[in-house]
Amino acid sequence: MRTTVPAGYPFPAGARYGPGLVSTPLSCGGVYWGHGGSMTGYETRGGATEDGRATNVAVTTQPSQTTKERMDGVEDTALCR
Repeated sequence: MRTTVPAGYPFPAGARYGPGLVSTPLSCGGVYWGHGGSMTGYETRGGATEDGRATNVAVTTQPSQTTKERMDGVEDTALCR
């Protein structure tokens, strides 16, 4: 599941996609593995690092692109602290 190829929009810069998992670079180094999802009225992000740190973020509104980018930032902050 960790064999990936470069992922473009709508994934964050540097993200790579495989069979069901996305590898996203962290600002503090390394990556986290996860997968988000969306449906009308909500958006989720979730993932875990190799050392077991994990997080999940969900919003219950139809998010704008700015909101989606902020969700990516929340994931990064939570996993880098």
